[in-house]
Amino acid sequence: MAAATRSGRGFGADASGTVWEVGLVAMPAVVAQEDGSSARPLIALVMEAGGAIRSSAVGPADQPLAVLEPAIANALHDPQAPCRPGPPRRVVVNRAELLELLPPLLPEVVISQGATPQLDRAVRLMREQLASGEDLLGTQALSTYLTGDIGPEAVARFFEAAAALYQRRPWERIPGDGHLFQVSCRALAIRGWVGCVIGQQREHYGVVLFQSLEEHERYVELGHRFEAGDHQAMDAAPPHRAINFEAKAAMPPPLLKEIRRYGWPVAPGDAYPTVMLIEPPQELKPPRRTDLHQLEAVALALVAWIEAEPQIARLWQQPSPKRRRFLVEVAGERVPVTIGVVAAAEEPAEPRPATDAPLTPAAPPKVPAALRETVDRLLARIDPFCARHLDDDYRALIHEAVAALARKRPSPLLTGREPSWCAGVVHAIGAANFLFDPTQSPHCSAATIADHFGVATSTSHNHAKKVRDLLKITPFSPRWCLPSLLESSEIPWILEVDGFLRDIRGLPIEVQLQAAAKGLIPYVPALRGLPRGRA
Repeated sequence: MAAATRSGRGFGADASGTVWEVGLVAMPAVVAQEDGSSARPLIALVMEAGGAIRSSAVGPADQPLAVLEPAIANALHDPQAPCRPGPPRRVVVNRAELLELLPPLLPEVVISQGATPQLDRAVRLMREQLASGEDLLGTQALSTYLTGDIGPEAVARFFEAAAALYQRRPWERIPGDGHLFQVSCRALAIRGWVGCVIGQQREHYGVVLFQSLEEHERYVELGHRFEAGDHQAMDAAPPHRAINFEAKAAMPPPLLKEIRRYGWPVAPGDAYPTVMLIEPPQELKPPRRTDLHQLEAVALALVAWIEAEPQIARLWQQPSPKRRRFLVEVAGERVPVTIGVVAAAEEPAEPRPATDAPLTPAAPPKVPAALRETVDRLLARIDPFCARHLDDDYRALIHEAVAALARKRPSPLLTGREPSWCAGVVHAIGAANFLFDPTQSPHCSAATIADHFGVATSTSHNHAKKVRDLLKITPFSPRWCLPSLLESSEIPWILEVDGFLRDIRGLPIEVQLQAAAKGLIPYVPALRGLPRGRA
């Protein structure tokens, strides 16, 4: 009887990890060159089927073999711990060109093109970290502030403006990243840029700017698609730019050396400013002097605005907030900058489920006695949202997720605000089941979740990530998938059996029973009378 498993080793693979996934991937960031140009390097990744990275190498995009050779050599003879030296039994690649490049490097090894889930996950994490502002391929991809036509004097003025902004701590004055502002400066070709301040959750501090409200909304929409499982969605994100503040420990040594050399001013608290210009597909572009002047003007306008509006948070509550005009000094010249809030648009009511009948009464989930009151309070907040926007199946998954968090030792529900956990659980379950896709029913936006529970969208996203990590929630994971999705999609039923991807619904019932016993599928399809899929 064929053995069934979803462990990283795959069906039929032995414990030594002899199945490799090998891929060539364009780095999701552009690296600044000394001449001011930019380049997007190529990464060669060699991974075991269990998820461990054996080796990697980076090199020019036009020399794939030169990148691949050292990666394969290290994977064979000097792999990263805990991997052991030795050749693979079989290799799966992500690109057709590797079918020609790899055989000379791995003679007598079976090489085929196919699914590379561990490789895809590693690439997805790189893209996610860049998109969320984490520093793996963001600041660490920078080597100098003096790119293009930027000189030390221009950087010094930018540092002064950034330090003044940091000292005003706008993330403590502006409630959330959904409170948008608009800024214009004709002299510097800033025409109605839309921005938001980040840092309210004390994770990443800075200002992000888009060329229009439509591009900001597009960015948010793609973020929802990313959360729903479309891991290439952010490649189509519109251009945007940011001033980020980093701690000294997070700064690359070349940047710190340059700051010390020129004596550029840094605000107290190790608030080292960096410039991020992001262009599709999530490429980091080196700035020029014009870009630096524009960001300097925005920083100074925010400083003036905060000083002129002691109760700045209240501006977003006014029906017709006024814009303010300030004169700021950029590159030795005083230029007028207009800044004001972007009034929140009236969001249309989300559609209710197909029926207006109340949700079916649910039995209370099993949780430790010490957490019963906490869980009851959370569910009392969540159930009205489910009644308004979701259905019984969604509510059952959300209840189970809350109960699973309560059973953790120690339970994360004992820390943090209850509305944040409510939003995070609903967001996590919704994203795993494509709730944000308007073609699905029911559906709603991530902003609707955050607004219902009275939290910022960033808080909802951050707590959703915590929930996903704690409960290992992914799209089509059997435990966290809606029954309707399980039955209508082939993806949950595709497993690796004896080294091949198979639709388990077309395999003998013994294999289905084994897979169900291991939790790889939610139930035995042969016992449910489901149509048999193709093997």
